Amino acid sequence: MNGAVFMSQTNQFLGNNIINPQQQQKWMDKPIGDTNGLAYLRSLDSLLAKQVVSMTELIIGIPSQAKYGIFNDRGEQVYFAFEESNICQRMYCPKTRRFDLHIVDNTNQEIIRIKRKFKCCAGCCWCACCDGCRQEVIVESPPGTIIGFVTQECSCWRMKYILKDITENPILSIIGPGCICDGPYAACCENKFTLYGTDGITEIGAIHKKYRGFIAEALTTADTFTIRMPIDLDVKMKAVALGALFLIDFANFSEPPQRH
Repeated sequence: MNGAVFMSQTNQFLGNNIINPQQQQKWMDKPIGDTNGLAYLRSLDSLLAKQVVSMTELIIGIPSQAKYGIFNDRGEQVYFAFEESNICQRMYCPKTRRFDLHIVDNTNQEIIRIKRKFKCCAGCCWCACCDGCRQEVIVESPPGTIIGFVTQECSCWRMKYILKDITENPILSIIGPGCICDGPYAACCENKFTLYGTDGITEIGAIHKKYRGFIAEALTTADTFTIRMPIDLDVKMKAVALGALFLIDFANFSEPPQRH
């Protein structure tokens, strides 16, 4: 993607970044004296990623590129994320599609880029036993500079992901619930993906998919996730954990929209 096209798409998407058009969204102030775009994450131990409802999906059932507002626990917007992907893959291979997810701040500067290749046979916990089917995202910050990876690991039951640093050294791990459920009847499902520390035993956080209510779950594919992590975790690994959140969303909860 060349610079002109990227800025055009950024301005188009960022112009619609307010979740509630009737209320001006407050953005988080950037820490003074820190030019690193990841500096926003330094003081945060939790984030909420809320997917923007697409009217195109809602009315005519054509899947649009995903867009998310990313918020801190005070309701201030930290980043805005938008997907770049192929419409055919969104329609016919929603859970395994290739995508680039661009994450920008309130000045339209791209801070994080999350990239995934298309995998034709991915989707279940044992698919990761084969290299050609293993889900993985690459996390870059700034774009073009790799800071880590999130890789699905072979498992016979639960979804498992390994968070790695730039040298592909395993740092953290995530293990999903025994049963992943979605849709309007999933009110009783916790959908908790537990974040474990370097020992693989100590729980240090979690990613949750939030149930949005029967009507919202029935009519839209827009998802809401929360992530909790240690406040003293390195900001690069916090960005990688955010990449894990989006991989979990795309790989487990992306479904073709229903036409209403």
